[in-house]
Amino acid sequence: MQTSLKPAKPAPTGKIAATPIGSSARHSWLEGGMAILDSIGRVLDVNEPLSYWLERTQKELIGGVFWDFLGAISAEWKKPLLQLRQNSAPFERLNLKLASPDSHSSQWFVIEIARREENRFVRMSSILPPLSELEDSVWNEILGSESARREAYVRMLRAEAQLDGLMRRWPCVIFSQRPDFSMQFASPNIEELTGIPAANWSRQSQQFWQVVHELDVPELQQQFKRAVRTGAEITNTFRIRHAITGLVAYVLEHRHPTISQNGLLLGYEVVWLDVTRQTVAEKRLSTAAWKETLAELTLGMAHDFRNIMAGIHSLSETYLSQVDDKHPFHEGLSLIKKNSLQASQLVQRMINLHLGQTGERSYLNLNEVVTDVAELVSKIIPRRVRVETELSDETLPIYLDLVELRQVIINLMLNAADAMPQGGILTLQTSRHATLPELKNMKGTLPRPPCVCLTIEDTGCGIKERHLESIFDPFFTTKSKGSGLGLYNARIAVEKHQGAISVRSKEGIGTSFHIWLPQADFSESDHETEAAERKRVARRSILLLGNAGDMLDKTAEFLRSHNYHIATVKTAETLPEMLRSGDYQFSGAMLLAEPNAPSLNSFLDGVRRNTKNMKVVLRLVGCSQDNLESQVANGVDLVLNADMPQSEMLAKLESFLA
Repeated sequence: MQTSLKPAKPAPTGKIAATPIGSSARHSWLEGGMAILDSIGRVLDVNEPLSYWLERTQKELIGGVFWDFLGAISAEWKKPLLQLRQNSAPFERLNLKLASPDSHSSQWFVIEIARREENRFVRMSSILPPLSELEDSVWNEILGSESARREAYVRMLRAEAQLDGLMRRWPCVIFSQRPDFSMQFASPNIEELTGIPAANWSRQSQQFWQVVHELDVPELQQQFKRAVRTGAEITNTFRIRHAITGLVAYVLEHRHPTISQNGLLLGYEVVWLDVTRQTVAEKRLSTAAWKETLAELTLGMAHDFRNIMAGIHSLSETYLSQVDDKHPFHEGLSLIKKNSLQASQLVQRMINLHLGQTGERSYLNLNEVVTDVAELVSKIIPRRVRVETELSDETLPIYLDLVELRQVIINLMLNAADAMPQGGILTLQTSRHATLPELKNMKGTLPRPPCVCLTIEDTGCGIKERHLESIFDPFFTTKSKGSGLGLYNARIAVEKHQGAISVRSKEGIGTSFHIWLPQADFSESDHETEAAERKRVARRSILLLGNAGDMLDKTAEFLRSHNYHIATVKTAETLPEMLRSGDYQFSGAMLLAEPNAPSLNSFLDGVRRNTKNMKVVLRLVGCSQDNLESQVANGVDLVLNADMPQSEMLAKLESFLA
């Protein structure tokens, strides 16, 4: 796509308007500029680098005489260019010097021409000045000695290495874009974000718009047009789709348009930062309050509706008992009674969904759960989709969180309905397996047999083969309005219950998801209680002392993640109050020994004065044990070195506090 540009003023007839030497594009390095000319030198086609350097649009250049465009740049070029035009050799080249009012910034270019029948092929690029030019200029004074040349060369290598290191290590993507949205340059990590190698971006102008999410293209194009008109920088967030995996990512883009002196768009300098997780989190938080309010409103209305249906059911039952079977109202009252009862039951199921809280496991029969959810969802999805159940003849006991299982089943059923826009059959099947089949495209851990399986199968459009490995990844979606979290949440819920989820699909035939869960043996509740008790007993409290900073926070978070209760003290003055409060029963104290930390002795003295027999552990941070004062080293019971692996540190700490 070509963004509309503010064109340069048209040249008078028979003349080519010269562009000021001081314009930014003319002083940029030209590489790979190419044009196709006819026999008299008129431009038939020209590539983007050359039109960018000439500071004219391709439309302005095509049809004009190429040699006149070049001659308008410098009067000194006209004579050698005329000689080049009049020659007839198949291949020729010409070096040209572009002088500048600043004698320090003259530029050199090479023009290569190939003649074939009626066409001329021209290539133009920047080159380094010849040695004689360097010797006659101020560069000879700067690089006159061997040491100066060596130093300049080393600085150049160092600068290139630093730039390369920054581009590879920074989480952002940096690129320079031409007006047609092809790229002159892109940092290598653009491939990780888009699936397209950096080298490929320079070849196709439409590559950019193929990566941008289709729903964001119109607004983005309007913003770019406004930026061209005003010359203002743009900072916004939009979606892109990975060319290979199809994953949708949110990027924060800062775009700076480069405009020439005569108002021509020369290109963009752009930075991308992947903000997918932050954006999704912000969107979910921004709607959480409204969803909570909406849930309360709908729950209240559901209660009222259920009461109305209960009244209708009761009244119809009363009237029905007063009429004979052959009475003309009997059939109608029976239908009212039946439908009002079904409506009350449906509303009650909706209320149960609202009231359910995750986190509590119980023993369930998978067949009953599937029957209940299938009945509810069949009332919601379009009638063109027929819901069928094929339940096992056996009772299928499972021990899990009912609310989470409902969420998984409902989400998979709604996805299946979306995959059948023209209608189809949605089948829910339950089964028990003494042996496990070989599965592809599976996430989680297959439970040991015997296990139970829930299959949700549709006759829809199917999933492309290349997408099957990615559909359970976060933010992957093929829907224009999907969040990419539905199947990921299903995967997390199944894995939490020591199960697995797999998928089989064929385009044009349909898709089946299989949820594999361990069959309950009714000892799970006892095991869960015992594990909770062991965890409660094993949990130890540690007083963590150190200067406020990132290391203190990281150490506290690390220990908490390994079942330690942590209370932090950042100043020696607050230590006595913490120790005397009685709110904690500390197993020991851990001090962070940072280089030259004046508070270390104060912390240690405070612990010894205010407690008896408390074990003190010293963790070294950025220093060795040799750097410690003897008073500190002798006052602690255990020293953990700075380079000690985390696993070894945990083992030593556990053994020490036991």
